[in-house]
Amino acid sequence: MRKFSLTHLVIILCLTVFAFSTHSAAQEKDGLLKIYFFDIGQGDAIFIEAPNGNQVLIDGGPDNRVLSELAKAMPFYDRDIDVVVATHPHADHIFGLIEVLDRFEVANIIEAKDRYVSPVFDQWQEKVGKEGARETEALAGKVVDLGNNVFLRILYPFKSYDGTVLKKPHEANVVVMLEYKELEVLLTGDMEMPVERQLLLDGGDISADVLKVGHHGSKTSSSDSFLSSVNPEIAVIQVGKNSYGHPTQEVLSRLEKSGRKYYRTNLDGTIKISSDGESFQIITAK
Repeated sequence: MRKFSLTHLVIILCLTVFAFSTHSAAQEKDGLLKIYFFDIGQGDAIFIEAPNGNQVLIDGGPDNRVLSELAKAMPFYDRDIDVVVATHPHADHIFGLIEVLDRFEVANIIEAKDRYVSPVFDQWQEKVGKEGARETEALAGKVVDLGNNVFLRILYPFKSYDGTVLKKPHEANVVVMLEYKELEVLLTGDMEMPVERQLLLDGGDISADVLKVGHHGSKTSSSDSFLSSVNPEIAVIQVGKNSYGHPTQEVLSRLEKSGRKYYRTNLDGTIKISSDGESFQIITAK
């Protein structure tokens, strides 16, 4: 069983676990969890389908390319998504979600609820208000039960940022652990070293089989101590053409010197992971 720190143990026991039946069109129930790290350019968009057909979209990328990727992963008649998670309000993570709310019926929206000054964020907030979805503030200890032993556990933020205007939204970046039986996948959004340090100091178990590398491989993320604690079998970097130098050689070197294999969406295309909860298979589009 995953070990959580005493700091959040009471919160976990007191919180209602969010459990729901699927609103999505039934998929072939083959007992496999499917995770798609979409190739959508310089941004994040991760689509998860549980064995029972429940679906989660974490972030939507910098434009509407997420729609064409969803069309490949979902049947044409499926117009519902059970959960959307917005890790933070930067445009390269939420712009695509605006169109997703237009095209799909979304049942649940999870975000930290901090405020950010930008036209894209204003559009996002307007769409969320009109969607009619159940809105949940992301806080460490909350659990989303997707059914069939698949869980999304929110690891961060540790405190509420509801209504807080942040100049640096990475401070409230939502971090989740996806679990299916023995498989653990750490999904980090644009997490940087200050949040990594908070997770390490908190003392909870953050080890995972798969790590989504934080902040597109920026040098401000993926410290040696963090990588050592997560100790993933593989890492995935969602990145596209950019002027920031992502992924940086510093991060690639940290991954390489520890012998961890990594995949990059700008080189490998969309990366799909399928798992029966015991082992997993990786398929790349390129």
